[in-house]
Amino acid sequence: MSATDSVTYTLERNWEMVEAATSGLDDEALTRQPAEQSNSIAWIFAHINRVTDMFIQHRLQSKPELWINDGWCQKFGMTHNTGGLGM
Repeated sequence: MSATDSVTYTLERNWEMVEAATSGLDDEALTRQPAEQSNSIAWIFAHINRVTDMFIQHRLQSKPELWINDGWCQKFGMTHNTGGLGM
């Protein structure tokens, strides 16, 4: 299995587990912050996607993150390094 196939397989498998774990949850459940010191499920997914973007784009391909390059940070009114992940 090539490195690309291995990364693709891993990401697809992880996404399948995420879908299974969140099946049936509504927006209220996804965005609820269970305690002041914890994050919502939606925030955790956003963070995971930013880390994945950084890893694949920046670390593996030496390209700008899609968060920055495709203007997602501006679409959400955030800086390019929101969450401490911008490189």
